[in-house]
Amino acid sequence: MNYPILWHFPISHFNEKVRWALDFKRVPHLRRALGPSYLFKAWWATGRATLPVLILDGKAIGDSSRIIAALEQRHPNPPLYPDDEAARARALALEDFFDEEVGPALRTAIVGQALATEPDVAQAVLTTGMGESAQRAIRLAFPLFHPFYRLRHKISSASMAAAPAKIQAGMDRIVAELQPSGYLAGDSFTVADLTAAAIMSPMVLPPELEYAPPPPLPQILVDYRNRFAGHPAFQWVLEMYRRHRGASAELRP
Repeated sequence: MNYPILWHFPISHFNEKVRWALDFKRVPHLRRALGPSYLFKAWWATGRATLPVLILDGKAIGDSSRIIAALEQRHPNPPLYPDDEAARARALALEDFFDEEVGPALRTAIVGQALATEPDVAQAVLTTGMGESAQRAIRLAFPLFHPFYRLRHKISSASMAAAPAKIQAGMDRIVAELQPSGYLAGDSFTVADLTAAAIMSPMVLPPELEYAPPPPLPQILVDYRNRFAGHPAFQWVLEMYRRHRGASAELRP
């Protein structure tokens, strides 16, 4: 049987989003953690130099939102898209907001700062789930990797200054959008809840997070956790993970 294969970057919140969708739908799959060389492999497969990439039915699909859309067609139950048209539009709009506005800001605020001030700790975090060979490789390549990472993710003094407000806006929007059900779009768990919780997971670090960064945590991450620990959205993310993250559907040797 040709099982889906996920090329992923373990620590990334966008990759966590797709892992969660696969696990939520109980889709047996294989995982391949790719190091910095993923750029060339992903570009060759999809025309996009980004992870995650899911090989589904022999086709390589890039972009977390496109992957979830494909999973909804191939594995519709349990659903992540609401049946109601208005609720579905709301869910997809929230998915886009957290993907485009909050996800990059969180990466900029935490990883961008940590690479500059605690490079050894940041390197260990970035190679979470990859083993010692990846850690050695990133240490050797760091003089080139650091400026490349900043350029690739458009990390600048301006984007770092703007990032905290965008993270705050993301946390506030979770609270503002919550329905009486406790979910963001309708009466059940949808792609909106999954995306918001997954995007926030590197800051919240729920116990159910499969690829948690090793100690010591970057000080900037500790500072953000302390800053937002009392925010209602922080507890909401923990609750979404507790209710819905479940066990991994990864096929292990």
